[in-house]
Amino acid sequence: MYGLDRACIYTEVKTDILYVREKIKILFPKSCSESLSNHTNTYNINQKNINFIKLEEKKIKRETVIKIDFSYPRYFSENNIMPLDNELQKVMVEADLLILLNNLIDYEITATDISYDYFEFTTQESVGNFYKYHNIIAHFYRGLVRHYEDLEKVQYYNFSKIDNKFYTTGFTFQPFSGWKIKLYSKGHEHNKKSSQKVIGAILRLEHRISKKIIRDYFKVNSINYISIEEIKDCIQSIISKKIAEILIEEIEHSNEILNKNFKDFKCRNLDSLVRDNLEWILDYKILDDIISSISQRSYRMLINYRRKIKEILTLSQERASPKRDYFDNIKRLELFFSNLILFDVKVKCNSKKHLAFFYSK
Repeated sequence: MYGLDRACIYTEVKTDILYVREKIKILFPKSCSESLSNHTNTYNINQKNINFIKLEEKKIKRETVIKIDFSYPRYFSENNIMPLDNELQKVMVEADLLILLNNLIDYEITATDISYDYFEFTTQESVGNFYKYHNIIAHFYRGLVRHYEDLEKVQYYNFSKIDNKFYTTGFTFQPFSGWKIKLYSKGHEHNKKSSQKVIGAILRLEHRISKKIIRDYFKVNSINYISIEEIKDCIQSIISKKIAEILIEEIEHSNEILNKNFKDFKCRNLDSLVRDNLEWILDYKILDDIISSISQRSYRMLINYRRKIKEILTLSQERASPKRDYFDNIKRLELFFSNLILFDVKVKCNSKKHLAFFYSK
């Protein structure tokens, strides 16, 4: 599933900032104002789908910049668990924002006068247990760190009192100015704040895209000229393939490390060798294929290696903190590519093709 979540729009008007301030106080009497300076105000609205309104006075032009930070899905729902994916509903939200803006100023503007400061485009998937994606998320994060000189990065973890273990809940990563990625458990985030709990994990990938990138791609920035499908096309054109290839490169990098570290392995060292390389093992099948390819032992001994590796990984994931899963990640990886990254990749790992990725380059 994909759609829009949070966004911020802005417009520059000829109305005096004092007039707009008074109008905000009338329309939102419970709003709380934060004065950053004599020429800038931020009003915390937190009403329906409006988060805050920011005013900035441009004295030279004698203009007021009005920014409205809001949620698309919360216009129709009490929460933003599901992103907005309906074009008609997008128009409805924006029409209401236009009415609000015209109520704040002393003349009328149109939708073409309203631009995006940023928007958050979201892909998500219900996945049952979030921790089962730990290995994929770890590889994705490592790949981004390896590829970009990041401006900001944060990893998120939580602690389970029942399991007495940590578990990953995602990360934030900003590769460069204008684009920020947030991969996280939407279900966990929602359940912390709401009494109406969500059952099962929701894996969400958010792209926060700024006005510069929006303008560079679309050549315009007016909200009424940009549809949800066009935003999806934008993400697929400039982001999806790039980050898919970054993840593929990181998995192949881990595969190379495993091939090097397990070369000429001894049976008596197998237990410690597997445990020393856990962070590079995405899935049991990958290590199984490596062992099968490099071992010169009999088929009977190979079967014994496979059984032993499976036992070690099973025991390791039972003890691991953060929680993780070393099995069925090939299938999860294909889902991650197609439904989260929005890039179709087929992943194979067997004795004939070994670890292979198939996609259009």
